[in-house]
Amino acid sequence: MSLKSIPSIFAVMVTVLLAEPIHRLDAILFCLKPEIDVMRINRQSSGITLSNPELDAYFQSMNGIDIEPWIPFATNMDFDGDIFLNRIYRVILPEKYRSERDNILNDVKTLSPVLSAELEPIRKPTYTPNDPYYYQQWFLTQINANDAWDNWNISGGEIPGNESVLLASVDTGVDWDHVDLRNNLWQNLNEDADGDGHTIEYVGGEWVLDPGDLNGIDDDDWDNNSTTFVDDLIGWDLSGWSGTDDNNPIPKTGVSSYGTWAHGTHVAGLLAASTDNSTGIASTAFNCSIMSVKVSRENQTDGPYITEGYAGILYAAKAGYYAGTFAIINNSWGGGGYSSYEQANINVAHNTYNAVIFAAGGNGQDSYPYGEEYATHYPSSYENVISVAPIGTGNQWNHWATYHESIDLSSPGENIRSTVIGNNYTNWDGSSMATPIAASCVGLLKSAYPSMTNIQLETMILATADPVVYQVNQESYLQGRLGRGRVDAHMAIETGLFPQLEFVESDISIIDGSGSEIHPGDNVELRIIIHNNETWGDAVNITGTLTCDGENVLIQNNQAGFGSISPGGASLNAEEPFVLLFYDTVQEGEIDFSLELISNVNDYVQYSTELNFSLTVVENSETMIEITQDAGWNLVGLPVVVEDPYHMNIFPEAIEGTLYAYESAYIPSEDLTAGQGYWLRFGETSITNISGLIINENTVQLNEHWNLISGISFPVNINNILDPDNLIISGTLYDYTNGGYQACQVLAPGKAYWIRSNGIGTIILTQ
Repeated sequence: MSLKSIPSIFAVMVTVLLAEPIHRLDAILFCLKPEIDVMRINRQSSGITLSNPELDAYFQSMNGIDIEPWIPFATNMDFDGDIFLNRIYRVILPEKYRSERDNILNDVKTLSPVLSAELEPIRKPTYTPNDPYYYQQWFLTQINANDAWDNWNISGGEIPGNESVLLASVDTGVDWDHVDLRNNLWQNLNEDADGDGHTIEYVGGEWVLDPGDLNGIDDDDWDNNSTTFVDDLIGWDLSGWSGTDDNNPIPKTGVSSYGTWAHGTHVAGLLAASTDNSTGIASTAFNCSIMSVKVSRENQTDGPYITEGYAGILYAAKAGYYAGTFAIINNSWGGGGYSSYEQANINVAHNTYNAVIFAAGGNGQDSYPYGEEYATHYPSSYENVISVAPIGTGNQWNHWATYHESIDLSSPGENIRSTVIGNNYTNWDGSSMATPIAASCVGLLKSAYPSMTNIQLETMILATADPVVYQVNQESYLQGRLGRGRVDAHMAIETGLFPQLEFVESDISIIDGSGSEIHPGDNVELRIIIHNNETWGDAVNITGTLTCDGENVLIQNNQAGFGSISPGGASLNAEEPFVLLFYDTVQEGEIDFSLELISNVNDYVQYSTELNFSLTVVENSETMIEITQDAGWNLVGLPVVVEDPYHMNIFPEAIEGTLYAYESAYIPSEDLTAGQGYWLRFGETSITNISGLIINENTVQLNEHWNLISGISFPVNINNILDPDNLIISGTLYDYTNGGYQACQVLAPGKAYWIRSNGIGTIILTQ
């Protein structure tokens, strides 16, 4: 509800609205299970009958009740999980049954065809161009609309906005022939039966729906039902599914030009009033199109309420989708009370029909002493909805509206001038006004970047919001409860489209070790490969910070640069690896890490994302390898990881001081290194048992010509050696046994071998 601060002549009316309970006393909703057929409702003079026998038997005992589909035009395509919108029904209770509402609700829940049943929440309205009232529209400069328009060469004939961008006022109806609205009215050319390129005309001194298009046929028929939305030339009046729904979504006739019935017209002007037309007001979206969707029944004596708001959301979403684009839907209304059916409806509109959905965040307490309120508010608190809170001049929070963590944006909402019924204008306050101002910014952003999806538009309008609201309003209880900041049309357009960075895989290098497995005690260099989604924008100057919750892992270097990545490209921190120490006390299993990436930094705007992944620690596994040596010289190697590689500790039967490595010449050595081959002399034939940690894989450096190498803890066939540079000369692997050389095919653990290379490089021995 956003009418609390409108002029005092309406105070009595508003007080009546606010006194109502948050749920209808005269109705409940229920949803059939997915496998249950859609129910036929037959109306006769004696009452209604239902095609479902169990439900018919239950309701036949209640005289005077009525049942209607909640959204009659919903189809089997409109579902969210188990909730199918075409299987939700409203039960209208006559006065004699209203005291039994809760009991009836509980009874209906127990019926076998019924998936669930709910009370129905009450939803209420919430309240440098040449346009004469431009200088009364203080909010345009605050949201930087003027700077945003500079992205178009207006003096050169470029007009900001785009008529193919649809902004829907789902509300009390739109006085669509208003002088400041009609030029930006959405005209559904799929219903242009006479082919003259428009669906409204100026006839007899007034604007009317084009008579040549009123052929009584649903020409576009996007719902495959020729009886619905016949001649919906500019939108639809959904408020009469049990009354007078029609194709003329104007407010109730004969009402005050400045009363609540003008609410939808005020919203429409803020969404997309004609701009730079020497008339009235300006709108941020400039020349985008207004879709008119009326969702308030005219037979209310204390209203208007929003009776068909969710039908209106679905209509706007589907109409936009089948027009070849998608709708930006404004809902300047709401109230308390969560409904799973309403959330399902929102999900369908957003996920199936790609709509961007805005909703007023609320106007604070609904009863005396009024004032600000910390509360949820629906539909603004639902998922897939951008919730908007109102602020005043200077980005001030003036302590009368709703604040909450579910708020997504702040937007000007005080003393807001816009259109009302009968070519008139007035100033109102409320989250009702703040919301279409923010939605209009998304319309302009969509005009600047036509290929942006609904999710991309939502991402960018939130990411570019100015956090100045928290600098101006420093009360601790408001922090994080006024959204991401104040909407900024210029910054959104200037920033363009963020990237979307995704984790690909990790690359592990063991420092002073071998293989790709991490064991307790290992020092590790970690490189992360990231990918930029091809449908998003450039990633500029990416930096990453690595964190880990594990107590037994020390990140010695936790920051790295990834450069810049174009859409569809990939990168890794090749030059700046993260360095990790896994303590000896670390347990085997998966260790979780988080990589926070930041890029595209511009003043207070930046792209950030957190990528989560895990690394596996493998318990150190020991083995014992038995090796036989001949008396005299032998070729030996180290096949396991040991704490002390001194040659007499490894081969105690050898003659001390006789260990030699080979690097173009023989080099006296004391310690053995895995992968290196050695000569070692024994006084007599002997058997040695070597115990240590298993080596599954090792990278071995080769020099040009002859090399002396050794294997791993398992036999390795020469054909299984990974040799990406084709260094090994075929047929040149030799061992030394019984005092002579012989060609061989397999490197046995603990032995050493001669091998010839045609260059310098590495080979990989693996199990």
